[in-house]
Amino acid sequence: MDNTFQENETVRMEAFSDGVFAIDITLLTFELKAPRHPDGDYSSVMLLHALFKQWPAYIAFGLSFATIFIIWVNHHRMYNVIRRSDSRFMYYNGLHLLLVSTIPFTTSLMSNYIATEAMTLAGFVYMFLFAGICATLYLMWSHATKDYLLLKRPAADVKVQTVRMGLVISIIAYVVAALASFLSPYLSLLIGFGMVVYLSRLKYHRERVV
Repeated sequence: MDNTFQENETVRMEAFSDGVFAIDITLLTFELKAPRHPDGDYSSVMLLHALFKQWPAYIAFGLSFATIFIIWVNHHRMYNVIRRSDSRFMYYNGLHLLLVSTIPFTTSLMSNYIATEAMTLAGFVYMFLFAGICATLYLMWSHATKDYLLLKRPAADVKVQTVRMGLVISIIAYVVAALASFLSPYLSLLIGFGMVVYLSRLKYHRERVV
């Protein structure tokens, strides 16, 4: 594999990645549909009841939006401490975007099958995808920080081991959430919301790297 460094490629990679994240978030809104109503009078009470019945879509949308956003935040924080790229890093980033782009599909599964017997499998697929996404972040980070290969200077300001351990914990937590869906699907969702908080607190450098 070609390991030629390309210092100008990180800007293009991040811009392309941002576009994928933006499209994913836009696609999530397609799960939020106005309730259909029969011909004739339709009161506000009936509309309120119909809106309430769509609660699975709201939960799936909220968790997916929050997770995509916090994954994007971590992706952005990673690029803040990376100076250059090589072929392997770009392929890892591509794999990351491949998995991210499937979030709307798994969100649709959750939205359609919450509160049904199929929620266990839908929850497993949903959470296992997030585990895979965190795993690709781990691959990107491990490659970029090996011998400080792709990092900006001063590399000593980067929390290499802290972030690495944080991503390992995230992978494990999402795998646990995926398995927990077979025991208690709602516990799986609760873990998912907890991971949004956890990943939001993951810091990539001690001081701002310039």
